[in-house]
Amino acid sequence: MKFTFSVADDELPPASGFDLGHMDVLGSEGEANSRDRTPDQAMMIYLSVTLLLDGVRHFLTGRERTYESAAVVSSFSLKFSRKKGGWLETRHESALVDRSSEKDLAAALYQGADTFARATLRHLPLDDAGRGDLEASLAEFGRWYVRQRLEVRHD
Repeated sequence: MKFTFSVADDELPPASGFDLGHMDVLGSEGEANSRDRTPDQAMMIYLSVTLLLDGVRHFLTGRERTYESAAVVSSFSLKFSRKKGGWLETRHESALVDRSSEKDLAAALYQGADTFARATLRHLPLDDAGRGDLEASLAEFGRWYVRQRLEVRHD
């Protein structure tokens, strides 16, 4: 599974944590993206990545059977469902995009969000609210992810 996040090409300077952008998800069973849709599914990308990180982390640490993440100011969404055998399914508009383990989902999301943050956050003002939210969520997800990996190694 692979997550790619990007700022929309038509966003004008100066950069803002409220800029629109797109999400691309490439899974074992298909793909989903917010591009070239009618109606437009561009989202406030920094805020949407923040919500996705926080929501998936809470879902993976909880016992809920499903979690749906909706993008900010967009109809784009992803639905995650626990299945027998410890698998997770990721769907977009009822179409199956991916079947993976919790570990693989977490790794893909963290890698995609970290890559996006490293490439784009430097363009935002230090006091930008969207920047601060994404930095905090990414750091919390990273701490949780590292703890999970260490716990798995010791089992």
